[in-house]
Amino acid sequence: METQNRHAHYSATLQSRKTPAITALRLSTSTSTSICIVLFTFFTIPTTTCAKEYPCPYSQTVNITDGLRLKDGSYSFEGLIIPANLTAEYKIKIIDGIEYSAPKHWRGCACLLKPCVTFCCAPKMHYDEKHHNCSLNEKDGHSQHTHIEVTFGNGTTSALNIKDTFIVRYEFGCQNKIVERKRNEFWKWDLFENGTLKRDGRLYSTDEYCFTPLENKKTWSLTPLTCERFKKGFRVWIYAICTSLAIIINIGIILMFIAIKDVRNSNYGEGLIFHLFSLTMGLCFLVYLHLKNPLNLSHTACRNIGFLAYFFIIVSFLILNIISGSFWAIFSLKPIKTWYLKVLYGLTFAVGLALKYIVKAVQDSNTGRHLKPGIGEDFCWFDTRLWGILLYFYIPILISMAASMFCSARAYFKIFQLPSDTQMVAGKDFKITKTHFISYCIYILVVFSIWMREMIVYITARIREHFFIIDFWSGICVLSLACVGFVFLLYKNKFVQKWWSENVTGTAKNTEYDLTPDYSFLRVQNVKKSEPSDNAENGTE
Repeated sequence: METQNRHAHYSATLQSRKTPAITALRLSTSTSTSICIVLFTFFTIPTTTCAKEYPCPYSQTVNITDGLRLKDGSYSFEGLIIPANLTAEYKIKIIDGIEYSAPKHWRGCACLLKPCVTFCCAPKMHYDEKHHNCSLNEKDGHSQHTHIEVTFGNGTTSALNIKDTFIVRYEFGCQNKIVERKRNEFWKWDLFENGTLKRDGRLYSTDEYCFTPLENKKTWSLTPLTCERFKKGFRVWIYAICTSLAIIINIGIILMFIAIKDVRNSNYGEGLIFHLFSLTMGLCFLVYLHLKNPLNLSHTACRNIGFLAYFFIIVSFLILNIISGSFWAIFSLKPIKTWYLKVLYGLTFAVGLALKYIVKAVQDSNTGRHLKPGIGEDFCWFDTRLWGILLYFYIPILISMAASMFCSARAYFKIFQLPSDTQMVAGKDFKITKTHFISYCIYILVVFSIWMREMIVYITARIREHFFIIDFWSGICVLSLACVGFVFLLYKNKFVQKWWSENVTGTAKNTEYDLTPDYSFLRVQNVKKSEPSDNAENGTE
């Protein structure tokens, strides 16, 4: 009996000890499950909501708000009866394939009953490329277009009556449209029986193009317009010129760091070389994409260049974490070993590759389009009309910069915990290390400010529904960052100053802190060797 009581007491005690662990495990499991459910719901709702609320895709609908509603709930639109089950109140608008919120209005799936064709402007109006709006036709002849050329499945073409063949949708779409009168291919297009348009080897649905009368060789004809994919003008050139100058400055800094042995052999200099190299490569790809028309690139090339730019820019920010952490370790008198730093650099590149392939997987998944990065679709870089650039680019950069600034702040406070007469820290000259650290802190503060500005500009433009963003101030900011790097990373570098004074000006400074820690012992040995001779001279005297 006593033995049974002991076993019962032991079992109860064991159960009481296991309970917190089991409870924690259950809580952890339930929390993980909840997070998975939330993420699944977050990524699947955008693709399923439209199917549940609306009877058909937006591109298959027409605005029937002003149409005639019949007793049974159906609508009469241009002689076509749209059943009630094919009508719905829409709260969205789709411009160039991108979904935006819109005031409530009724739409009917007329294009399921009869093919549709989209016109930019109402009758007797045409698209004005100078003001990016619809303008009244000065002459009645501009709007007298009753027929349109249609391409059939067997390759033959015929001019058909528009009203008899199609339901006309009047959707202005995006504000900036491509109008290239001097390009011969601009006037070549094929409109198929189902309302799909083909131009330059690409197919456009009814909500990705619109027809308008345009003048060509003193003759007005119906011409399809698509949304602008490639921006031209002084804004693009300011961005490209400023970014190119920044690239040249960064290359100069990198070459100087590599040429000077004391810099490239130091952990600080090595980290800056990797950081500036990655940043420069990313900027090179971005400049190329801004100057190259994506229509002249293959889909594979467009996509690969965009993801390469993403990889290098992300890696450049991740490397800043290693530099900041290295300073923190030095001022904590616990320096990071060289082999461990090499492992960290390898892991950093691995993380960059992992992020790149994660973003690729999201792009190729069935996630709602507004949550995708958009790289390789309409643009070779992130599609700024979507939220993907915020989720996969700006937020990782913000997290990385926050980690770098945290490590730098801890390193800064560690300096004040050192004795006032400190000469060496972790085998390095204290004055040199402190000077480099202060210069580095100024640099990352400027980096943080510039990229915070980029994120705020994007969010503001996205809320205002700016469909195409070319911010030439971004190029000016990148150039300013390169100038800051030139001053604080190169000019303020003590090793560079010493090398310059010895090899260029020929006036080497004779100060203790100008020597690297590796050469400090030479001065001590020289002093010791000179002491006997001094004593001998004193004895002689």
